[in-house]
Amino acid sequence: MTKKILRYLLIVLIVIIAISGVSGGVSLMVDPSGASIHLNTSLLESTIFHNFLVPGIILFLLLGIFPFIAAFGLMTRKKSKFLNRFNPYKKKHWAWAYSLYCGIILVLWIDFQVMMIGGGYILQSIYATFGVIVIVLTLIPSTIRFYKIKK
Repeated sequence: MTKKILRYLLIVLIVIIAISGVSGGVSLMVDPSGASIHLNTSLLESTIFHNFLVPGIILFLLLGIFPFIAAFGLMTRKKSKFLNRFNPYKKKHWAWAYSLYCGIILVLWIDFQVMMIGGGYILQSIYATFGVIVIVLTLIPSTIRFYKIKK
């Protein structure tokens, strides 16, 4: 029972990340000034970006659409030759690898944010923690066994 709860928690966290990524990404693409979500372009002064359009696109794709694909795969365990191409762990379902990628991408996203605009924002801590939890839940032996490809 606990193993099932941990798998559900993994999926829920990835869906939360996806919803946040899509909503944040769309907000930044629609309003690259960031004003609609209370961001100021002065945050970008020490970066290569002049507005939030490119970060919004990256956020939308890597932490919005991609986690939705991972969550779908974790829930359904559907096979996909295309999605499996990006899975270096061929003995495990592609969604398992994508789950691991989601956690790593989120932690790296927050790391880059802190390097580029500085830290100290509560959401950075929350999402960094989410990323670490996703990685840990993905690497739990019962999760690995559940998503192992059966011959």
